[in-house]
Amino acid sequence: MPKVTFLHPEGKSGEVTRGLSLLEVSEALGFTLNHDCGGNASCTTCRVEVQVGEENLSEIDFDEQDLLDREALSERWHRLGCQARVLGDVVVRVPEQKWEAPGSADQEKVEELQRTLAELGKPRS
Repeated sequence: MPKVTFLHPEGKSGEVTRGLSLLEVSEALGFTLNHDCGGNASCTTCRVEVQVGEENLSEIDFDEQDLLDREALSERWHRLGCQARVLGDVVVRVPEQKWEAPGSADQEKVEELQRTLAELGKPRS
Protein backbone atom coordinates (compact mmCIF):
# COMPACT_ATOMS: atom_id res chain seq x y z
CA MET A 1 0.00 0.00 0.00
CA PRO A 2 1.32 3.46 -0.87
CA LYS A 3 2.21 5.88 1.92
CA VAL A 4 0.97 9.47 1.66
CA THR A 5 2.38 12.23 3.85
CA PHE A 6 0.74 15.65 4.11
CA LEU A 7 3.04 18.43 5.30
CA HIS A 8 0.91 20.88 7.24
CA PRO A 9 0.48 21.79 10.92
CA GLU A 10 -1.04 18.42 11.82
CA GLY A 11 1.50 16.42 9.78
CA LYS A 12 -0.80 13.55 8.75
CA SER A 13 0.48 10.43 7.00
CA GLY A 14 -0.63 6.89 6.44
CA GLU A 15 -0.82 3.93 4.11
CA VAL A 16 -3.73 4.17 1.71
CA THR A 17 -5.50 2.26 -1.01
CA ARG A 18 -3.92 2.79 -4.41
CA GLY A 19 -6.09 4.89 -6.72
CA LEU A 20 -7.66 7.20 -4.14
CA SER A 21 -7.49 10.94 -4.81
CA LEU A 22 -5.45 13.09 -2.45
CA LEU A 23 -8.74 14.67 -1.36
CA GLU A 24 -10.12 11.24 -0.43
CA VAL A 25 -6.88 10.39 1.35
CA SER A 26 -7.01 13.61 3.39
CA GLU A 27 -10.52 12.75 4.56
CA ALA A 28 -9.46 9.20 5.44
CA LEU A 29 -6.59 10.59 7.53
CA GLY A 30 -8.86 12.86 9.53
CA PHE A 31 -8.66 16.29 7.92
CA THR A 32 -10.16 17.70 4.79
CA LEU A 33 -8.60 19.68 2.01
CA ASN A 34 -10.80 22.62 1.09
CA HIS A 35 -12.78 21.83 -2.05
CA ASP A 36 -15.25 24.59 -2.82
CA CYS A 37 -16.40 22.97 -6.08
CA GLY A 38 -17.16 19.64 -4.43
CA GLY A 39 -14.14 17.93 -5.95
CA ASN A 40 -15.14 18.56 -9.58
CA ALA A 41 -11.93 20.25 -10.79
CA SER A 42 -13.57 23.63 -11.32
CA CYS A 43 -11.64 25.57 -8.64
CA THR A 44 -8.17 25.36 -7.09
CA THR A 45 -9.04 25.32 -3.40
CA CYS A 46 -7.74 21.75 -3.02
CA ARG A 47 -4.37 22.56 -4.60
CA VAL A 48 -1.33 20.88 -3.09
CA GLU A 49 2.40 21.12 -3.78
CA VAL A 50 4.10 17.81 -4.49
CA GLN A 51 7.40 17.62 -2.59
CA VAL A 52 8.38 13.98 -3.25
CA GLY A 53 6.94 11.33 -5.53
CA GLU A 54 5.41 13.33 -8.37
CA GLU A 55 5.82 10.23 -10.54
CA ASN A 56 3.64 8.31 -8.06
CA LEU A 57 0.53 10.33 -8.87
CA SER A 58 -1.80 9.84 -11.81
CA GLU A 59 -0.95 11.82 -14.93
CA ILE A 60 -2.35 15.30 -15.04
CA ASP A 61 -5.21 15.56 -17.53
CA PHE A 62 -6.08 18.44 -19.84
CA ASP A 63 -8.81 19.93 -17.61
CA GLU A 64 -6.63 19.94 -14.50
CA GLN A 65 -3.67 21.45 -16.38
CA ASP A 66 -5.91 24.06 -18.02
CA LEU A 67 -7.29 25.16 -14.65
CA LEU A 68 -3.83 25.31 -13.07
CA ASP A 69 -2.50 27.29 -16.06
CA ARG A 70 -5.35 29.82 -15.75
CA GLU A 71 -4.44 30.32 -12.09
CA ALA A 72 -0.72 30.75 -12.92
CA LEU A 73 0.06 27.47 -11.13
CA SER A 74 1.57 25.69 -14.11
CA GLU A 75 4.68 24.38 -12.35
CA ARG A 76 4.51 20.61 -12.55
CA TRP A 77 4.57 20.21 -8.77
CA HIS A 78 1.16 21.86 -8.34
CA ARG A 79 -1.72 19.38 -8.37
CA LEU A 80 -5.40 19.44 -7.51
CA GLY A 81 -6.12 17.13 -4.59
CA CYS A 82 -9.45 16.13 -6.11
CA GLN A 83 -7.80 14.95 -9.34
CA ALA A 84 -4.38 13.56 -8.39
CA ARG A 85 -4.71 9.83 -7.67
CA VAL A 86 -2.17 8.00 -5.53
CA LEU A 87 -0.17 5.28 -7.30
CA GLY A 88 2.80 5.09 -4.91
CA ASP A 89 4.52 6.88 -2.03
CA VAL A 90 4.11 10.65 -2.10
CA VAL A 91 4.76 13.67 0.11
CA VAL A 92 2.68 16.79 -0.48
CA ARG A 93 2.65 20.19 1.18
CA VAL A 94 -0.73 21.69 1.91
CA PRO A 95 -0.77 25.50 1.89
CA GLU A 96 -2.23 26.52 5.25
CA GLN A 97 -5.37 28.11 3.80
CA LYS A 98 -6.15 24.91 1.86
CA TRP A 99 -7.16 22.66 4.75
CA GLU A 100 -9.88 22.68 7.34
CA ALA A 101 -8.98 21.86 10.91
CA PRO A 102 -11.79 20.08 12.72
CA GLY A 103 -13.75 22.67 14.66
CA SER A 104 -11.46 25.53 13.63
CA ALA A 105 -14.33 27.70 12.40
CA ASP A 106 -16.17 27.18 15.69
CA GLN A 107 -13.05 28.04 17.68
CA GLU A 108 -12.61 31.26 15.71
CA LYS A 109 -16.22 32.23 16.46
CA VAL A 110 -15.72 31.52 20.16
CA GLU A 111 -12.59 33.68 20.25
CA GLU A 112 -14.34 36.50 18.40
CA LEU A 113 -17.27 36.34 20.83
CA GLN A 114 -14.87 36.41 23.79
CA ARG A 115 -13.17 39.54 22.38
CA THR A 116 -16.54 41.21 21.87
CA LEU A 117 -17.66 40.38 25.41
CA ALA A 118 -14.38 41.69 26.81
CA GLU A 119 -14.85 44.95 24.90
CA LEU A 120 -18.43 45.30 26.17
CA GLY A 121 -17.28 44.77 29.74
CA LYS A 122 -14.72 47.61 29.64
CA PRO A 123 -15.78 50.83 31.40
CA ARG A 124 -16.37 53.71 29.00
CA SER A 125 -14.62 57.00 29.56
